[in-house]
Amino acid sequence: MNDSADCLLPEELDKLQSVLVEHMSISGSMPLDAAHGYLTALAAHADRVGHEAARTRVLGEIAGGHGIAFLLYKFHEQILRDLETGDYGPLIMQMPREDGSMRPLPYGWCEGYALGLNTAGEDRREQVAADEQAAARLTPIYAFLMYEESQMFDPPDEQAHCETVGELGESAVWLYRWWQQRGGT
Repeated sequence: MNDSADCLLPEELDKLQSVLVEHMSISGSMPLDAAHGYLTALAAHADRVGHEAARTRVLGEIAGGHGIAFLLYKFHEQILRDLETGDYGPLIMQMPREDGSMRPLPYGWCEGYALGLNTAGEDRREQVAADEQAAARLTPIYAFLMYEESQMFDPPDEQAHCETVGELGESAVWLYRWWQQRGGT
């Protein structure tokens, strides 16, 4: 297990999320779930977009005075460690239901991942699409981007929705390793 000193504390995670969301409209920053997907997709493409450049994109035009650059650095390092060890789970927002359970809302993470893959380049998208196994691992990520707006909070098949959310972490780790085998870092 990872050393907790290297992980963000819950209050640090809250601060990072609050500042990113608070400044989205004026700075172009990403919400934390989208940032998590974006940084995950780019983890194996540092040859195309360096880690510092990826974090800069997450921040948008937020000035360093908000004290979150180091928090984002720690957040990013945790993603990289989790992908390396396979102890990875996507940051998925949750919506409470009337029965007290939670419905996963993976759209931000999936949008961030798709943006990251697009940022890596069209040739990288084509490469993953051309490999049958890699494309199959990418499918659950892109499946959520196909939802109609009305389906986002009321999925057409709740069980399939939850099962597909459950595949996202494994798919992200598999794709990260697949890219590494091809020299994508």
